[in-house]
Amino acid sequence: MLLLAITAFLHLQAQKRNAEELVRKGITAARLGYKEEALAKFSEAIALDPTLPEAWYNRGVLYYESGNHPKALFDLDRAAQLNPRQANIFLQRGLVRHALDEDSLAIIDLEKAIRLDSTLREARLNLGLIYYEKQQYEKALPHFSFLIRKNKEDGQALYHRGLCLHFTGHFFEAIGDFSAALEQNPDEPDIFLSRGVSKAAAGLYYAAIEDFSRAIEMQPDYTEAYMNRGLARFNLYKFAEAEADYEQALQQQPQSSEALTGRGISRLAQGKKSEGCADLKKASDNGFAKATEYLLKYCKD
Repeated sequence: MLLLAITAFLHLQAQKRNAEELVRKGITAARLGYKEEALAKFSEAIALDPTLPEAWYNRGVLYYESGNHPKALFDLDRAAQLNPRQANIFLQRGLVRHALDEDSLAIIDLEKAIRLDSTLREARLNLGLIYYEKQQYEKALPHFSFLIRKNKEDGQALYHRGLCLHFTGHFFEAIGDFSAALEQNPDEPDIFLSRGVSKAAAGLYYAAIEDFSRAIEMQPDYTEAYMNRGLARFNLYKFAEAEADYEQALQQQPQSSEALTGRGISRLAQGKKSEGCADLKKASDNGFAKATEYLLKYCKD
């Protein structure tokens, strides 16, 4: 009986070693881009040793990356049961749950990942991003700030903290974060756009126009940059230039009610009543409330 027990134990140990080797081969295959081969290795490892959390975890990550979120969640659930102290498992399961629109559960997983490893950047970043997407800016801010304290050159955290600061009314602080983000990513038109929006909100219209223009230089079809530059120019009483910007925006998005409204009020400000009212009528017919308000106010005749 003792001999049989020893033999069984040695057999199980051999299976475990073989399963671990399969996981290593699967990780190598995944890194080289051979995802199907990697999935096969991880699945074979699971068949040999279903108690190996690394096999479930790595297969779950591959399923997530390939867009198969239900299978990814199943595998990561199993990995979490087998190894409840591994922060990366809860990070990845949080990402999967976010992809499945289960944000309340995603937040729980990401918070647990942070408790297990407070330095885990991806958990902090994604928790902040989820709160940002849910427009819970005050909850997002501490996570981006934590990352910036750890690395003042974290461009992604700087950019998103800037967005949160903007939406909570701290425009000058937001401008500072966007400027710092641009030092890390000087060719990113979205950051110029966002800094321009904060400058405009702070009343710095000329400086905002410079940023919108930089964004347009980098991305000539950037509708949002034309729209915002048009609004800044309108606020500076540069009505013809504002009209030209809204015209550019409409070339990109001909049915944009916001662009039609902007062009309409720019035309009205220049005395082009029939053209301006026609723009406002189109936007109003599309259900744009602001256009209806202007239409009733300025186009009664």
